[in-house]
Amino acid sequence: MWKKAADLILQDVENENEIKRYAVILRINLLIMMGYYLLSLTQSVIMRREAAGTVTVIGFLLCAWMFHATYHNKTELVSYVFNVSLSALIICFGLMFGNMVPVYNFFYLQIILVYAIDYLSFKWKLTWVGGVVALRIGLFVYLMYHPAVYLVEGEEIAVTQIFHILTMCLLLVFTISFSTQDFREMQKKLVSYNRKLKNIASVDPLTGLPNRRSGMEYICEKAKKYQGGETNALTIAIGDIDFFKRVNDTYGHNCGDVVLKTLADIFENFMEGKGKAVRWGGEEFLFIFNDINGDEASFMLSDLRKRVRDVEFRFADDIIKISLTFGVAEYDLRKGADETINEADHKLYIGKENGRDIIIY
Repeated sequence: MWKKAADLILQDVENENEIKRYAVILRINLLIMMGYYLLSLTQSVIMRREAAGTVTVIGFLLCAWMFHATYHNKTELVSYVFNVSLSALIICFGLMFGNMVPVYNFFYLQIILVYAIDYLSFKWKLTWVGGVVALRIGLFVYLMYHPAVYLVEGEEIAVTQIFHILTMCLLLVFTISFSTQDFREMQKKLVSYNRKLKNIASVDPLTGLPNRRSGMEYICEKAKKYQGGETNALTIAIGDIDFFKRVNDTYGHNCGDVVLKTLADIFENFMEGKGKAVRWGGEEFLFIFNDINGDEASFMLSDLRKRVRDVEFRFADDIIKISLTFGVAEYDLRKGADETINEADHKLYIGKENGRDIIIY
């Protein structure tokens, strides 16, 4: 039953020039107003107020017609009629019950509807809102000097206040929720898209490791903590795959990619809790050891070097063995990040010159 009712309210419009969201906003508002008129009619019958009862019956029937009209390509017409009917309701109930009845709150709904259901130009929106405000002020001033048709006092005022507050809350919640739905969905899409862009900009597409840009940001972040005394050390190492060009030339780039991906997984697991492994470029990887000095980092890299040497890459009928050469440099406040990286790179070059598969610190 509830699903059928929801499907009925959310039913799309037939005319391609009409907007479904506007029709849904109007349907929900009209259903709430029909409930409002029914309760007002009950009160009018109990209190024997014929004029108020007549207004509520007319209002209910008009809302029922407008609800039906939203399914027949008349959404724009309904939006205008609904706003005018709210003004008529406010005037009638104001004259009948005076300034004490909170029916004037419907003015706020009119203003929101003018902007939520966007059929008017900005100039006409301002004109409409100005007219609504002028009507509200004029009616208030008029009722200060003219008596109302019915006298409302005591408990009835309290009940009427609560009734109108609840009605207005329902109207505003549903109107604002549906009118801002597209904006919220667009915001979610933008947030998701920005995350994807950030991921693309900071992750190496082949290995899934942070790229050079992301690695530099991480070094700067950790360097600030080191400078502030939050950590005791920061060590940077550069590792290079020995004779990687030979692998590509002999077995092809597909084999080389498998080697890079496999090593990247090993590096990522190895650096967990120690810092970060970064794809620096080509067959070079940067290792950032947070709160670990050069001696400790060199000892850890010795274990990593052994792990890599034990890995066997099977390609075609051959077994490929890989080794790594490392250059290690401890971060120095006087040198900064770039100079520390250059120092590690220079030590890597020394390692290459001295037979490879070695750690130089």
